[in-house]
Amino acid sequence: MKFAKLFSVIGLSFISTIYSISAFASDVLKVGITAGPMIQVFEVAKKLAKEKYDLEIKTVTFADYQIPNEALNSGEIDANIFQTVSFLEQAKARKGYKLAIVGNTFIYPMGVYSRKIKSLSELTDKSVVIIPNDPSNQGRALNLLKTAGIIKIKDGVGELPTPKDISENPKNIIIKSVDAAQAARAVQDVAAAVLNNDFVKNAGFVPADALVKEDPKTAKPYVNVIVVKESDKSKKVFDKLKAVMNSNEVLKKTQELFPGAVPAW
Repeated sequence: MKFAKLFSVIGLSFISTIYSISAFASDVLKVGITAGPMIQVFEVAKKLAKEKYDLEIKTVTFADYQIPNEALNSGEIDANIFQTVSFLEQAKARKGYKLAIVGNTFIYPMGVYSRKIKSLSELTDKSVVIIPNDPSNQGRALNLLKTAGIIKIKDGVGELPTPKDISENPKNIIIKSVDAAQAARAVQDVAAAVLNNDFVKNAGFVPADALVKEDPKTAKPYVNVIVVKESDKSKKVFDKLKAVMNSNEVLKKTQELFPGAVPAW
């Protein structure tokens, strides 16, 4: 009887060990991304991750920019890859999220697009231009319009101005702030729209159609980043995720789908 019990204990221990090995034989990460071409980028990323790093990536797709950080902060996903440094800092300040950056990906230049004009010089009195309404991308869009000579902004407001910071608007342009995804849908109804690269394809454009776009050399605050919970930032599995996102395979696919994207690592 004693031998039977000992065998039983050993057997259970052996089964437990086998289960433990099989359960952790490969890492699995749920990664939040935005809809659109990023889905195709991640098909490449997932294949590379599995083949080279024994890492299984499961993507969770979001239709807007507000939910992925909430999902990450609450533990519904393990990481997200969709936002810039400035967007993350604004989200953390507003919501108190405990999130951290573990790597850089790309700079995706923001651009001004239109179905009605071929040049920003064609904007007339009270033409409507729509921009994203989240603080980070709103400020980014206003700075782009400033660079294009459409408006002037008060000195000293930094990288995140608001419409209240416009000091000169010689053409009396009407600037409307809307959700980034809505901007892509509404572009045909206004003179022009400032679009994030994620929504350019959804709006029926390619980056080359931009009337004006950011110079990546001056867009460092707008580097897209890999974000995780602060409590998870030292986990080695995210080194694998970073290596995948900084790979030649992902670079090639990204630049195919997002012409003008610049690696930021």
